[in-house]
Amino acid sequence: MSTDAGPEAPITARRAQTRQRLMTAARVVFAEHGVEGASVEVICERAGFTRGAFYSNFADRSDLVLAIIEQGIAFQFAAAQSAIATMKSAGDRAPEELVAIALSALTGSGAALGTDRHDVITDHALMLHAARDPELRQAYLGFVDVCNEQVAALIRDALDHARITLTVPLEVAVQLLVATHDHLQTLGLFDETRADPSLIGALLAAISRPVDQADPPPARLG
Repeated sequence: MSTDAGPEAPITARRAQTRQRLMTAARVVFAEHGVEGASVEVICERAGFTRGAFYSNFADRSDLVLAIIEQGIAFQFAAAQSAIATMKSAGDRAPEELVAIALSALTGSGAALGTDRHDVITDHALMLHAARDPELRQAYLGFVDVCNEQVAALIRDALDHARITLTVPLEVAVQLLVATHDHLQTLGLFDETRADPSLIGALLAAISRPVDQADPPPARLG
């Protein structure tokens, strides 16, 4: 058993590197030509591999598309986790300071708005391709649902730590924040100066308040 385990490790590592190189090359090709205009041959040529290497890692182009979408979601979630960890390590501070620290860490990571133009174009191309393909549509929605659940749990944890409560249901807050993120990401494709990440902070401030802040008295009628 130990004899078999020895040679498998480097092969597994090499295959993982090959898979990643193919995915990286595909992202560039997708940004340049769109998903429909990117053949397996072109992707392999850009990555420096043969078709055999491609089909050893992916069943077909749709399988590659799903793998890239899933990886992108995982990358952004990891960046959000890191930002929350940075906030938690900041010590006992006022709620608004903790939120500012988390947002600064997130935008500074480069993952908050997807600041790389090619990456943003690729993400949009992948989304549109999935929308056109009935077989990919449900899989894409599945990824979105999982992502929203993870983001909701992360936001809940961050708000509890910062002693902040939402004034709207959590699922509504998640959709508002994701929609704002997507809007800024798209706007940045046309003019980076208009994609101001502070808009996310402004939205969060508008739909939340410190836990110890008293509710305003009810308005008097008449």
